[in-house]
Formats: sequence, C-alpha cells, structure tokens
Amino acid sequence: MSEIQWQEPVCGGGGNACLQIGHCPDGTSVLRETARPHELVTTTREGLRNLISAAKRGELDHRLEERLFQT
Repeated sequence: MSEIQWQEPVCGGGGNACLQIGHCPDGTSVLRETARPHELVTTTREGLRNLISAAKRGELDHRLEERLFQT
C-alpha cells in the first residue's frame, strides 16, 4: 500500500482528531487517523461512499451521541 494517494486531513474542533482518506491504484479506499498513520482501515470505494452518504443523512449521529455519554 505504499502508493496510496492521500487527501488533505479532515479535522474537527481544532483537536488532534484528524482523519484522512486515501485511494490505492487497485481501487481500494483507505482511512487513517493522522495521529496513528500506520493503522489503516481498508474498504471498497462503494463501502466508503455508503459510509459518507449515511453520515450526511444523519444515520450515524446516534452512534456519536452514545459514545459521548459513555466517556
């Protein structure tokens, strides 16, 4: 995966919680936190597209709220 083309990180709230999306020549999509650049999550472009679409529709909001109350 040395030929990953990384996009600019997306950071929120001015903290260290930055995510990057990358794409491999074979079509694999890759996610990583900039604080942990060697820990990668891979998926298909369709899987990534579905995740982003669900987030845009607010379908993941309840999961964020659940995590906030657990900390």
